[in-house]
Amino acid sequence: MQTLFIDRKNAELEVDRGRLLIRIDGQRPIFSVPTQVLEMLVISAPVNFSSTLMTQLTQENIVTVFINPRKSEASTITTGMMHNDAIRRLWQYQVISDHVVRLDFAKQLMEHKVRLQKAMLTRGLNQRPDCRHPIFKALGRITAIQQNIPSATSIDSLRGMEGAAGAAYFEAYQSLFAPALQFTNRNRRPPRDPVNVILSLTFTLLHAEAVRVLFSTGFDPLLGIYHEPDFGRESLACDLVELFRPLAERWIWRLFVNEILRPEYFAYSPENSDKPCLLGKRGREVYYGAYDKQARRWRKLMRRTARYWLTQLRQVVGE
Repeated sequence: MQTLFIDRKNAELEVDRGRLLIRIDGQRPIFSVPTQVLEMLVISAPVNFSSTLMTQLTQENIVTVFINPRKSEASTITTGMMHNDAIRRLWQYQVISDHVVRLDFAKQLMEHKVRLQKAMLTRGLNQRPDCRHPIFKALGRITAIQQNIPSATSIDSLRGMEGAAGAAYFEAYQSLFAPALQFTNRNRRPPRDPVNVILSLTFTLLHAEAVRVLFSTGFDPLLGIYHEPDFGRESLACDLVELFRPLAERWIWRLFVNEILRPEYFAYSPENSDKPCLLGKRGREVYYGAYDKQARRWRKLMRRTARYWLTQLRQVVGE
């Protein structure tokens, strides 16, 4: 086990002799797990715990993610201890200060993301030939943008290209979903349809995964290459998540196409603009189980990517 999801209201959490205990209504533990096998704890319901628990989780480098199921993007992440080799963070600061090197890294990131977007749409075309018109149109626009990435003279211009590619991509991506899901565009804060609910929740979890991987590799997650540093934002984690968005979007598409997630798992409240669409309890059970299986692969890829970034830093600074 690497991630534990807790979705039981008023559960009581404590650590005792190296095990995380979960109680309901003060009864004997209904579940316990050795903390040494945990990498991340995701809590999506009101629970009770002490500062001792948080201290223990931090000392054991277990990331804790608190998610409001009614507003998944308003999450809180507590991280473990930073990597002890501060030299790696000095390398990162040095690279971020070099405009030429930073732009080169940003181009690599954007090129990789665009390739994955095209691969996602190509897969969609293979299974949904009836969507060939919006997909061919999007692929043409994205390919034209891709050809301009090497000539970008600034990160701002890259962001403009990303925005144009993303708009083309989502016009085709949304056509792959059943009309009953009401997925007509990308929306958030709050998401207004089942697909957007799952997109937002998945990217929240992926962001937490990225923060943990970057900390454990020795990076400072706050200082990004493509994303500018911003108060309270782990910008480098945002950079890492960019590479996984098309992979996550393909997985989410399969969840709905294979009816692993179904419309009846969601509740609608058109009269409440703050919570127009929510993932119900049964849906959360299904989703978290599916996410845990898929995330094991993503974690390996994230660790591999972070190590590759570290190798590139060494080469740039000449170590």
